[in-house]
Amino acid sequence: MFSFFRKKSWLRDQLEGFYDIHSHLLWGVDDGCRDEDHTRKVAAELVELGFKGAYLTPHIIYGLYGNNTEKGLRERYKEMPTDLGLELKLAAEYCLDEKFLDHINNPEEQILTLDGNHVLVEFSLGTTRVATHANDLFETALTGKNIIIAHPERYAFLSIERNLQELEKLTSKGYALQLNILSLTGQSGDKTKSIAEELLLKGAYTFVGSDVHSRAYTKELREGTINPKVIEPLRELMENNRRLLWKK
Repeated sequence: MFSFFRKKSWLRDQLEGFYDIHSHLLWGVDDGCRDEDHTRKVAAELVELGFKGAYLTPHIIYGLYGNNTEKGLRERYKEMPTDLGLELKLAAEYCLDEKFLDHINNPEEQILTLDGNHVLVEFSLGTTRVATHANDLFETALTGKNIIIAHPERYAFLSIERNLQELEKLTSKGYALQLNILSLTGQSGDKTKSIAEELLLKGAYTFVGSDVHSRAYTKELREGTINPKVIEPLRELMENNRRLLWKK
């Protein structure tokens, strides 16, 4: 008897040696891990899945999470346990909001970057046009920083409207795109999954992150399945993480 069911590929089988560039393991600062015990449990599950390292990228969003500052996040980072079995580095996920350029241009604060020169930024998930952020991105690029745009597959201009022209406005400027790995399992919905697969197979992404916030994410990493067609391009992104942002 012929099987009409597609073969499943477990995401967990692709995670050995993964160096993550987007996580919310820094406890008590945003909507990620709530306390040290939570961080320990999530980190233990990531190690079990094969993760080797993770950039801690807490949200910096004006009006939320106590208006996180670079200084405050560095102080919390000093309190992070050192026995988690993961190599940890501190960066941030900056929202492109009304105060974003204050972080970029403030001489009294040192912006939190990946590998010293890459800035991870996010739009509001409801963004339908990127033109409102063009100046912020341009001014950031003028400082010599490289821009990584987190999880574009989740923004409304793609996830709802499938407006690839808006995406091209970003990639044409040389901004890198970061895939959320759980978009490939359908965590953010079938439309987002379809778009993530399409962009990955087209070579639109440069990097990949877990965006892990809690044990619900590690459960999905462990139990989620992906299209076998995306395995090879996904491995290429993981290699970019390791080679370009971790220098391994």
